[in-house]
Amino acid sequence: MNRLIVSAISFTIATTLVACSFNKQSPPSETNNRPAQNGNKQAPASAETTPSQAQPGELQPGQASGTYTAKGEVVELKYAYAGRAVRFGSESLVILLTEKPIPAEAIAEEIKSTPLLEGEKIRGLEYAIEENGMWVRFHPSQYQESGSNKLKEYKVENDIVRGVDDGDSLSDKYARSVKFVAVINK
Repeated sequence: MNRLIVSAISFTIATTLVACSFNKQSPPSETNNRPAQNGNKQAPASAETTPSQAQPGELQPGQASGTYTAKGEVVELKYAYAGRAVRFGSESLVILLTEKPIPAEAIAEEIKSTPLLEGEKIRGLEYAIEENGMWVRFHPSQYQESGSNKLKEYKVENDIVRGVDDGDSLSDKYARSVKFVAVINK
């Protein structure tokens, strides 16, 4: 009887060991090294669901990209600033796109009266946007154009102004192709 019990226990242990070895997962390989599929999978976040996150490659507030050409000289623009100031007797949204950063303590004055741009300490474009028009001045050449608002993708939202300007200049010596995102300085 003892032999029968020992044989039964041995058989049970052997069967259990064999069953366990078949249920073991194989080691990871290229074909099965994937996360488990779950029916409760969340969709990846999109720009519509997370508007505060910028998409890769998008400009961040304070950045510009592109160039302008004045008298054959090409200037790369990297920085963007905005604020309200008086231009031509009325309050305008002023946008400055520059090749070098404007020191933080000088931004308000630069938006108001452009001493660094006019003093040729930095180069860039100065825009004045009004309800029905736009004016742009190239610094340091002082070439100016005005007309209807020709900015593309232009919008002001939550104190941030965005735009694209592929301005066709009236002169063969001047051109601009820029994008910008600027926080409106108060």
